[in-house]
Amino acid sequence: MFDITGGISLPNPSVADRNVPAASKGHCTAHTVLGDGEGTRIRAESWLELCHQMLLNADEEVAALAEQQRFIFGEDEDDLREHIFDVIATLHDGYRIAYTIKPEIRLASGVFLEEMAEVAWWVREYDFADDVQLLTDADIDPIDLRNAQAMAAVREPDPEADVAALAALEALPEGASRSLRDLTIETGLKARGYSAVIRLLRRGFAVQVERGLIRPNALIKRSYCLQPAVYTTA
Repeated sequence: MFDITGGISLPNPSVADRNVPAASKGHCTAHTVLGDGEGTRIRAESWLELCHQMLLNADEEVAALAEQQRFIFGEDEDDLREHIFDVIATLHDGYRIAYTIKPEIRLASGVFLEEMAEVAWWVREYDFADDVQLLTDADIDPIDLRNAQAMAAVREPDPEADVAALAALEALPEGASRSLRDLTIETGLKARGYSAVIRLLRRGFAVQVERGLIRPNALIKRSYCLQPAVYTTA
């Protein structure tokens, strides 16, 4: 059983510059929690936005996400304009990418692309972000999305299970792999062990041998991009 004697930590508040309604008659809206540990509340104005937030959350290079970020720009104070970036990702090296998310069908006329080209120029002029990128439904791979959702679901650490999962992973001979099911059995912690192995994937200490959905029969091996010795459950 989990030891909850230390109490329960609530998620950090959203850092959005504007509110997203909890419900809408015209389109999907979403409120969720992403990040690590207790996580941070995230708002999305559409299913497409939520999908991309999930994918960015699963990206090992991303350190933090900030949704619904206001960017004010213009030549003088009497003619200022506003653009709301759907999400800004800050990478571990400090690089900031401002994302606008739109359905592919909304780009056919070219008008929005022209507008974004101007906004991107002002972003560089004001040093608001290091890059501006447009994301659409064409950028979503169903496998990546399903895996990102699985990783988001196991964000909260479980020190006992995390240590057991790491031990099972480190016990693998160099270059060897075992199924997610076998590594879970090795932890002796059933569902907790299963979640802990997925957290190793989330943190980059383990990788799948072949691209595919995170499933019990997926083969897992150590990642040599990171040193397991630095793993901490703190």
